[in-house]
Amino acid sequence: MTTCKVETTSMELVPFSVINEYLKEKLLHPSRYSRSTYSFLKIFQHGLYFNFTKQKHKVIFNYLGFPLWFQEFIYWLKSKRNASNANKKHTLKEYVILDPGRVIPDENQHWHSIYFDKIAELIGKDRLTIINQREASKNTADFRLKDLTHPHPALDVAERTLLKEINDSLKFARQSKQFDASEMSQIRSAMHIFFEEFRVYYNVLKNQPTKKLLFICHYHNEGLIAATKCLGIECIEFQHGLIASNDLYYVYHEQFASVIGKSFFPEKILVYGPYWKRILENGCEYHSHQIFIAGDYLYRTNQNEAAAIQKENLILVCAQKNMHDDYTGYVRRLMEHLKTHPDWRVIVKLHPLEKNKEAYYELTSLGAEIRDIETPLDTLLGRAKIQISIYSTTFYDALGFNVCNFSLQNYGSMSDYAADMIAEAVALPLDVHENPVTKYLSEEQDVQSYALRSEVYSPFNPSIVAEAIGLHQVDN
Repeated sequence: MTTCKVETTSMELVPFSVINEYLKEKLLHPSRYSRSTYSFLKIFQHGLYFNFTKQKHKVIFNYLGFPLWFQEFIYWLKSKRNASNANKKHTLKEYVILDPGRVIPDENQHWHSIYFDKIAELIGKDRLTIINQREASKNTADFRLKDLTHPHPALDVAERTLLKEINDSLKFARQSKQFDASEMSQIRSAMHIFFEEFRVYYNVLKNQPTKKLLFICHYHNEGLIAATKCLGIECIEFQHGLIASNDLYYVYHEQFASVIGKSFFPEKILVYGPYWKRILENGCEYHSHQIFIAGDYLYRTNQNEAAAIQKENLILVCAQKNMHDDYTGYVRRLMEHLKTHPDWRVIVKLHPLEKNKEAYYELTSLGAEIRDIETPLDTLLGRAKIQISIYSTTFYDALGFNVCNFSLQNYGSMSDYAADMIAEAVALPLDVHENPVTKYLSEEQDVQSYALRSEVYSPFNPSIVAEAIGLHQVDN
């Protein structure tokens, strides 16, 4: 269905702890967002989150709430448009990797998938199809998702059944008066996007021999998960990065336990180390037997070589996406601090998905250096003496590199996450007014007090991965 933006606005950054309390209150009664087959818990979360953070541009036109026969008629009309292109065929294999397109170069400037390079090698080309979610990604893949999204046929029985549950759920939510008009508008839009994405993946995977689908990040992938469940394909999540105890989409409170099983979660998740498994076990979305410690399956440059690089008077600032105002503001302050330490340099490492890169490149006029995806993080950690961020997986990446991690406290919208970095013993606190070099030099920084790297990133274990994804044989 047509999706048109009705208003554009910037996102209001709010601490996750505040958002979580709002969501727990709004979603107290599962019956208001659940039906007999499915619970739309996470989709309601999306809509409420967008409303709470004033993302009005997320509201899009849709036909949900119109008579069901009319919605089905609209889909039938769309199936007749460009129907000649609908006959394009594709063939998938037993395993499908849905790759988000995060890549890193090796020493020969060959690009590798950060998340799935090792996993793809383990499965082997004969049994595997790789689908790139991003068009311009440089990693090797069999298909781009865009090339597989031909015009869909009219709704079949499974699609009509899901569409009916969506409409029934929205009707019940509206009648409950639990949600105001603005919240319902965002929820309907989130439901519309969910169903459109479901149709994409359902039609890509339908009538294929695929048995297992591997991907990262279960949230905002509910349409994909719904499609795999409809088609009897096992859906397996690989850890994407930081998982915190106050995460919006992990470590769910027990109040949601009654509907978690039908709320579009994967069957399994593979994590980097026992540290992350312990965090997930505090929630109700995954049981212990569903959590596999795969070890560090990320593609990295030679870590031993990176750790042996000569240390420099270098501060590495690792930025996070959608937080350019916080980070550029801090780097401007940091450059003032360094006037008392002119022998120190600053490198800002951009998040791979950063959309406002130009805001960072303006910092070069102050003497800061900017690095994008072409420079591996491990290389920078090997050179740096100090890393500064707010909350980031890069704090965990720095373990074992003899780097002093400083987490900016009481700064920006994610201060509660930053406090977690201190509580979890992966960083030391730093106030924005403090000079990090002075603090680093004046205090004996004991990196031995940090969490053990082996707890966070265990050695890669191909046998555990093979067990989790159902490979019968693996060459060690």
